[in-house]
Amino acid sequence: MRGPGVPENLDALLDEPIDTFVSRTFLKVPSAETVSSAARKMQMLGSTEAVVVRAGVPIGILTERDILYDVVAAGLDPSSTKVVDVMSSPLESVEFGSKIRDAIAKMIEMGARRLGVIRNGKLVGLVVQKSIVSGVLHEHVPLAELASPGELRCPYCGNGYGEGRALSRHMALVHLGLTQDEKT
Repeated sequence: MRGPGVPENLDALLDEPIDTFVSRTFLKVPSAETVSSAARKMQMLGSTEAVVVRAGVPIGILTERDILYDVVAAGLDPSSTKVVDVMSSPLESVEFGSKIRDAIAKMIEMGARRLGVIRNGKLVGLVVQKSIVSGVLHEHVPLAELASPGELRCPYCGNGYGEGRALSRHMALVHLGLTQDEKT
């Protein structure tokens, strides 16, 4: 059963190819590069990830989360730690032309927020969970509205919450299928 505001044509939208959500420009960094150097490049480009390559072949992905959890929180020196030591590997992928629902299902199954997009055996782009969700739902599902002063309603199921943080947590865990670890 659909919650309030979820369009009837959502199934049709999910059957569309992911092509429109594929970012064809993405940062590549060599596997031997230091985390601090990669992080500077990510910052300059406004990117939250970098594809890690060895001899031009993608072998993984470095994300802000990898840097924060596996370097900073672990007390490692980012100027001497190599990206190959903290990257997520392998870079999970889908074929160009895959359906949106298939990409979302793979992200959930693999616990990934980003997928490489492969065309004719080559990496041609990235698809990011955030862009899929905002692109598919942004114009089709109204944002949570105030039901009464101080109460927010979930646009999917209509449950009421006293604060935005509680509503956000509910939506991430219940409707987006994220685990407690993934939602933060």
